[in-house]
Amino acid sequence: MDNTDTDTDYSGVNSPLLNNFVDGAVDYKGRPVLRSKSGCWRSAYFIIGVEMAERFAYYGVSSNLITYLTGPLGQSTATAAENVNIWSGTSSLLPLVGAFIADAYLGTCIAGFFNTDYI
Repeated sequence: MDNTDTDTDYSGVNSPLLNNFVDGAVDYKGRPVLRSKSGCWRSAYFIIGVEMAERFAYYGVSSNLITYLTGPLGQSTATAAENVNIWSGTSSLLPLVGAFIADAYLGTCIAGFFNTDYI
């Protein structure tokens, strides 16, 4: 193997998938995407971070909702607990309704455009 071959790594093993460009894929600047520089754990860290932020926001709102409903709104504790349970159930089941609508009616392009995971 010569050193000008772009399909080899430093160990001398032929690895065509590591240094090739992804066919038809470009980054946000219009440049071709290298397989070794995209996806994998880089994307996973982003997804994990977003999910952690979502969980923190959800539990932060749910823990303060009882205090807000019983304090400034003047609801009884039982009514406030009922409303928090309704909110929790709705926020847990609403993504299923959205997934059904996206899958059955909108298609992948339009559903991806309107995809939001924030309530």
